[in-house]
Amino acid sequence: MPVGEYAFVRAVGKGSYGEVSLVRHRQDNKQYVIKRLNLKHASSRERKSAEQEAQLLSQLKHPNIVTYRESWEGEDGLLYIVMGFCEGGDLYHKLKEQKGKLLPESQVVEWFVQIAMALQYLHERHILHRDLKTQNVFLTRSNIIKVGDLGIARVLENQYDMASTLIGTPYYMSPELFSNKPYNYKSDVWALGCCAYEMATLKHAFNAKDMNSLVYRIIEGKLPPMPKDYSMHLKELIRTMLSKKPEERPSVRSILRQPYIKHQISLFLEATKGPEATLICCKTILPQIF
Repeated sequence: MPVGEYAFVRAVGKGSYGEVSLVRHRQDNKQYVIKRLNLKHASSRERKSAEQEAQLLSQLKHPNIVTYRESWEGEDGLLYIVMGFCEGGDLYHKLKEQKGKLLPESQVVEWFVQIAMALQYLHERHILHRDLKTQNVFLTRSNIIKVGDLGIARVLENQYDMASTLIGTPYYMSPELFSNKPYNYKSDVWALGCCAYEMATLKHAFNAKDMNSLVYRIIEGKLPPMPKDYSMHLKELIRTMLSKKPEERPSVRSILRQPYIKHQISLFLEATKGPEATLICCKTILPQIF
């Protein structure tokens, strides 16, 4: 049984879905994360979602998406998914560590671009992430972004197909979701805007004490002001991603081709050091925007 090939290191997380553990492979001595999903009492929908995550991960190869090693269903009724370990933890906790001290604009844009490239890779393959949030964005030891948790992603038949299931995390959900309207890639763009706002302000774009107030604020679409520390280019980019109307939001491809973003990427390329970052530049940044 493959689980015997891994030595348990420590628990990483636990939820209604199952558990996540940090493990070490006994042969290659590398650290991985094993996600154990309990399928014993799962509905057909939950089982399909779990199996889809494993299937999706096995097909995706991108420097900014969590790497997949293997998966199997055990005799214990659990689905095991082995993924790459991101030593830097998740972006949500990384931002919390700032304790209110704003990040330099160059850092915000560097992380933003990597998240956007992962999203563009998914969208090109007709996949909606549907739960993009800072807790699902991870960092390697060298601060390279890895987008993960694709369990509720949905493969669209084509780019014009619309998903209508109400799913995701409330803070990052687009107005059309709460209005019971079908949505497509532009809902991911809204979530990307929420992540960018969070990186720039260290706060949720839309916040409230209760669900009803939160829904009202999102549907109203009134964005709180951003700090003066950042350029008008970045503020305007975030504002357009958080447009109330989906058709007014830019696609991820057009975002990556904006002069401001291209200029920031060229600065990043000049400062790039280390094989991992160089690989990302050569394999993903250059083909996607230049």
